[in-house]
Amino acid sequence: MFDWTTPPRAGERLLDVGCAGGNQQSRELACSVIGLDEDPAVHPAVLGNAVRMPFPAASFDYVVCHHVLEHIDGPEAALREAARVLKPGGGLSIAVPDGHGVCDGVYRYLFEGGGHVNRFRRAEIVDLVQRTTGLRLVRWRKLYSSFSYLSTVLPLLESPPPDLQRRLLRMRLLPRRAVRAAHASLYLGTRWLDRAFHSDLALYGWAFYFERAAAEPVELPAMVNVCVHCGAGSPAMGLKRLGALTCLCPQCNRRTLYSPPFGGGE
Repeated sequence: MFDWTTPPRAGERLLDVGCAGGNQQSRELACSVIGLDEDPAVHPAVLGNAVRMPFPAASFDYVVCHHVLEHIDGPEAALREAARVLKPGGGLSIAVPDGHGVCDGVYRYLFEGGGHVNRFRRAEIVDLVQRTTGLRLVRWRKLYSSFSYLSTVLPLLESPPPDLQRRLLRMRLLPRRAVRAAHASLYLGTRWLDRAFHSDLALYGWAFYFERAAAEPVELPAMVNVCVHCGAGSPAMGLKRLGALTCLCPQCNRRTLYSPPFGGGE
């Protein structure tokens, strides 16, 4: 999902903003990866805030900001900081949800906001990043939804924390089978409708890659199959099929749903 023009090399430095528990793809890179997060519970390499990064200017070759900007009130400050710590020839990787899509809408309803304070459209987020950072979009791709947050609901309901949202608590009245069926219906149903009507109901959001050099943006193929457990996307060609509508996720090795690619996806 990084979509670099030049992959990071040994000796280079990458900053993972809002790293939480860490990015599996980041761990596999040859460069040095520094995680920044304001939550001490996730034990980041550096404890700090995205709008006041504790790093000198021009200290990173790459900055990754995945699934973060929708949580920040006033994302311009975080983007200015990302541009400040980025070296002149560096690249910025950003991923955000479609704030007006089905996936984000269901998430916001069930989790009563879930910490999402911004709603982005594709053109709006690209314009915001370019105006704020001075970088230019080089590559981008659609990200398809897995509705993977629904996979976390059942374990939460078995031992609900005291601050669990009321709408989630009401789901304890439903049979587990009904929750799983709703998850599968959202995943497969939105994809079938997109195939039939060329809509974007199954869209989660977008991944973008920005650099300082101006170039004509290139849209890369989207991965239609995304694991309902770990949220990892995989090209359909390399998936091990387990049934007509299921396959094995190569990242977490669990059975997940399968959809034939469509709309130029892979």
